[in-house]
Amino acid sequence: MKSKKHSFFILMNASLGLLTCFVYLYTWVAFAFMESMWTLEPLVSLVASLGLFVMWNIYMLKRESKRYWAQAVFSYLASIAVFAYFLT
Repeated sequence: MKSKKHSFFILMNASLGLLTCFVYLYTWVAFAFMESMWTLEPLVSLVASLGLFVMWNIYMLKRESKRYWAQAVFSYLASIAVFAYFLT
């Protein structure tokens, strides 16, 4: 993978991780505030965000080696962890 494409790939996965956090929290506040965070609407948004992540990486990595999946998952989860750290 070329350097610019690889940078875009990592940045996009990190952005998808942040988008997942924002969409999940938005749907929780909009539909189920003062209830558990594990209600139907937030979980649907979480599954949809994870589906978007998988589809994006299938599209980007269809001709690349499997090792880039580990980088994709790490950048996605790391951005979620950083978001959660600064949220507390």
